[in-house]
Amino acid sequence: MWGSNEGLTGLALIAVTTACSANPAPSGWLGPAPVAVSDPYGAWVQMELTSAGKQVPSGGELIAVALDSVFVLTPDGEFHAVARADVTRAKVAYYDSQYGTLAAWTTFGSLGTLSHGFLLVFSLPVWTIGGWAATAGQSRAPLAEVSEHERSWDDVAMYARFPQGLPDELDRRRLRPKPTR
Repeated sequence: MWGSNEGLTGLALIAVTTACSANPAPSGWLGPAPVAVSDPYGAWVQMELTSAGKQVPSGGELIAVALDSVFVLTPDGEFHAVARADVTRAKVAYYDSQYGTLAAWTTFGSLGTLSHGFLLVFSLPVWTIGGWAATAGQSRAPLAEVSEHERSWDDVAMYARFPQGLPDELDRRRLRPKPTR
């Protein structure tokens, strides 16, 4: 059909790796889902701003969301208030999906179909398509897009360090960024 079984396996690997959505958080910053639910820190937010000339970070920990602002703490400890109107699009990542494990299962499962003989014609597409779909879905699971057409800031406020908003008595200078591994 394609000329070789290796070609189909290679195609499966390409499909799995290109369909995945990259997590914007720095490596080691987010924990897996079971750990993330008890993590006292906020999610990672990556923002695209309407004005590139503003001295505002493009990414950091989501501290809180207010009616007109989004509060972000950069990895170096700088606290910023960003006007919601200045954010064109944002991607919020609230845990590490570890989709690489599913990609590995898809790869090894696809390679395992080489032992199926003629039935490879049926089993390889099942492994490839099913594995690709599962891996792509898992890679997108912990990501929330905030934009005019997607979710609003109110929808992702629950992933902030202070989901109810900034406490009145909070001394912003005392906030410390999350220690990374």
